[in-house]
Amino acid sequence: MSAEDPDFLMTPVEVAKRLRVSVAWVRDHCSRMHPRLPVVRVGDLLRFRARDIDRWLDEQARRAQ
Repeated sequence: MSAEDPDFLMTPVEVAKRLRVSVAWVRDHCSRMHPRLPVVRVGDLLRFRARDIDRWLDEQARRAQ
């Protein structure tokens, strides 16, 4: 699997780099009661599907128009 795979699971650090935000921002926005970022919990770990992050980015861009 690679980052090009839509099912690739990204870490909070990878998501932060991709979004150009802090890791703290990523953790904050996926741990709320109504999380802004789509997250997959694997035990205590936070993981993010690349396709879900892409979809979330597209939604944010549409809302900004």
